[in-house]
Amino acid sequence: MLYINMVEHDSKTENIAGRLERLPFSRFHVKFALMLTSGEWAESLMLLGNGAILGLVAATFGLTGNLSIYALPAFFFIGEFLGSIFFGRLADTRGRKAVFLYNQLIFGMGMIIAGFMMDWQLVAIFVLIGGIGVGGEFPLVDSYGTEVFTGKHRGAWLALIYTIAVTAAPLIIYITSLTANAGYYSFRIPLWFMGSAGIAVWIIRFRLKESPRWLANHGKMKEAEGMMDDIEEEVKKETGNKELPPISDNLEVPVQVSRYKDIFAKDVRKTTIMMAIFMFFQSGIFYGFVIFAPNLVKIAYPKSDPLGGAAVIFSGFVVGSIFNIFIIDRIERKWGIILFAVLGGVFGTFFAVIHGFDQVVIFGFLTAFMLWNFSNFMHQYNAEIFPTRVRTTAAGFVYSISRISTTILVLFIVLFIGAHNAPGIFAFVWILVIIVSLVLIVLGPKSTRRYVEQIAN
Repeated sequence: MLYINMVEHDSKTENIAGRLERLPFSRFHVKFALMLTSGEWAESLMLLGNGAILGLVAATFGLTGNLSIYALPAFFFIGEFLGSIFFGRLADTRGRKAVFLYNQLIFGMGMIIAGFMMDWQLVAIFVLIGGIGVGGEFPLVDSYGTEVFTGKHRGAWLALIYTIAVTAAPLIIYITSLTANAGYYSFRIPLWFMGSAGIAVWIIRFRLKESPRWLANHGKMKEAEGMMDDIEEEVKKETGNKELPPISDNLEVPVQVSRYKDIFAKDVRKTTIMMAIFMFFQSGIFYGFVIFAPNLVKIAYPKSDPLGGAAVIFSGFVVGSIFNIFIIDRIERKWGIILFAVLGGVFGTFFAVIHGFDQVVIFGFLTAFMLWNFSNFMHQYNAEIFPTRVRTTAAGFVYSISRISTTILVLFIVLFIGAHNAPGIFAFVWILVIIVSLVLIVLGPKSTRRYVEQIAN
């Protein structure tokens, strides 16, 4: 239950959410954002580069047919499915920081060991283990950032996190283009690189603070207040202000520890079902492009530096995310998701049917630009519409659905449409765009620039 008291308060005791919302911009927010970003960047190396790495694995082990297109991404996404459920729940029961002490270590070790394996099946198994490690990364970072950044600007902060993180996409594509002719080391060097990144992130994140909103939600008021005292002193020192702005509203975080089944409690059920449907179908829109774009370019233009072209295409993610920083808090979140899903479908269709290498790269770039805007809106929306007591559990649950649906939808494309049938793939994508748009129009709540306590209520 949400209590909003419009009477002026002399005491700051227990008003954890109000104290977070009044914080002015400072280096505290920058450092917090960078620590969140580091893990997203490491995950994005595999998340957005698995298609290119798969091509190297297939060439090394002589994989052919559907197996050469489908094997590695399927194992990685199954791992993320498991990790989303496990770490999403762990973050609600043990705390946000607790997950950060384990997940990137598991990812890093999994990828490093995978790089030493001599059979593709063993490579896939350790990639699956790495996927488990970072399975909770998206829902946790989205939720943790939502709880700490102010309501007016949390979308822009999350977009900034993903802007930095997505620079991993053109980098890993470029690395795979350099190692493509390295024989034994062709796919191993990229795996070792991303594994080392995961270990480095694991070390960096030991400095993260626990979420004050989570502490308050679990009745740990002394810890929450002590955490806020430390944060406020840090912000005052960094900004040079002796006093912080007044607390405008008393946004009391209710003490209510959840059970897993509470994601279907009366006040959450509609949101959970809506996002579960949305997440199942949206994954095909985004990953239908991410997984198949490098191979589509390679098949159509085998002598035109295909992985280099894919690197240019994937740089559209970076440019799109930079653009998104300036608009994500100005457009109602659900309408932003729909807008960029449709635009991604439009430019993706041109990418699928156009002829000429330069034109394909241009329309591929524009498709990536639109799809990353779509992704940024989606990630912020998924975290902020759930109440704090079940935020990472619910976000992890619906995110896990997107991971298993990615496996299902990619398999559907491979078996029934054809991995090299670009027009057929994007015709299927249009069906998915229509479904997710209708779900949001009918069931999606508004959320932009609102306190998360108000959205949940």
